[in-house]
Amino acid sequence: MNIIGSMISSLVVALKQVFHHVGTLKSHRPLRVAQDLPVSSKVEPYAAIIGAGRSSFGEQWYKDPEKLVMEAGIRAMESVDSGLRRRDIQACYLGSFLYQATNKLSLLPGHMARELGINIPMNTTEAACGSGGSAFYNGCIAIKSGKYDVVLVGGFEKMTDRSGKIIDDLMFAADPHEFDAGFTFSGLYAAMMARYIHDYGERDNRCVEALAQVACKNHHHAIGNEYAQFRREITVEDVLKSQPIADPIRLLHCSPVSDGAAAVILARPDLAKKYTDTPTYVIGSQQATDDVSLFTRASLTGIKATRLAVGIALKETGLSIEDIQIAEAHDCFTIEEAMFLEDSGFYEMGKAWQGIYESYESSKGSKHIPYVKDGASIIVNPGGGLKADGHPVGATGVRQIVECFKQLRNEAGNHQVEVDGDLNLALCHNIGGTGGIAVVHILARDI
Repeated sequence: MNIIGSMISSLVVALKQVFHHVGTLKSHRPLRVAQDLPVSSKVEPYAAIIGAGRSSFGEQWYKDPEKLVMEAGIRAMESVDSGLRRRDIQACYLGSFLYQATNKLSLLPGHMARELGINIPMNTTEAACGSGGSAFYNGCIAIKSGKYDVVLVGGFEKMTDRSGKIIDDLMFAADPHEFDAGFTFSGLYAAMMARYIHDYGERDNRCVEALAQVACKNHHHAIGNEYAQFRREITVEDVLKSQPIADPIRLLHCSPVSDGAAAVILARPDLAKKYTDTPTYVIGSQQATDDVSLFTRASLTGIKATRLAVGIALKETGLSIEDIQIAEAHDCFTIEEAMFLEDSGFYEMGKAWQGIYESYESSKGSKHIPYVKDGASIIVNPGGGLKADGHPVGATGVRQIVECFKQLRNEAGNHQVEVDGDLNLALCHNIGGTGGIAVVHILARDI
């Protein structure tokens, strides 16, 4: 057994001893799991978003990671309508995955204290590609608890500095046995995609085409996004003829290696209108976990953590997935967007590829291409998603929040979503690894 495996085994033994001790206490009170929590009759927001900003995503060769965070943070502060001073910020929550390996950078709070010029509590969160979403989750809990009135949440990654080793570095978020067996992340998702095609679309070539259409749709959505890494159209033929990476995944099924940062300002809901007349409220905030390893999971064709986090977030808000108008889904590979559509309940298991195919074919040429079913519709990744907007892994979860904040306030510019009536509800879905963690947030403009 390798060193990491030995450490994990020791931790598991210690936790089992703790749980055994708790189980023998006289009170014998059952543990309350998230599913048992009561649903409030009136939604009480976790927090309000009063400002948001981001950098462009792509190859930022001449910018240090801390400078990228500073750029996004300043833009977030400057976006607050009534103004925000640095001394108003009481804490920072930062998400990043690889900065110690890619940039030889540590003690991030110290770097950010210098860059921001403030000496406040700063917490860093690592949850692989879910780092940004987890940092936002922690910021929401901090506001909801009453500990702070205003916090800054940021996410960043500077991946191109170590582009030659980044494939190995990303495997920190996988089981060590998968790395030892020769897997890469594209290989792990290829196993999931191959199983999905085998189980649900083996005799219908439209399934393969649908998983390519996801990439085409997201590139189409990114055309008007000034911050996106790729602002160009691609075709299904382009995807299916692009370089093989790990069969059946090809290059254009994959999100890119990216540099970038994003930031938002959270405030207590009752104080939000002191800063802006149009805050966006976080009405659902949930996190769920599952095995880090594919080989110990019940299924390769879905993400249990997504099902749990989406389900609980919808339950606590009293909403259904059909109520959501726009969603930011974690499309690190196109198969993951299809799985999100099923795990969230929008499509039945095994039927997402059919919905994708029919929706794409019927709405090609529209500014945004919605997924439709039985009169309901949802626009997924309106700014291009990870696939075209870019995927600096620690920034992604916060970038999703920035995108939905801008969309709900009608500030998304040339890629603003247009719907009949008001645009009011959005969902952000951020996962780490192949689904070891999922973070889901539901945003509302009006409550």
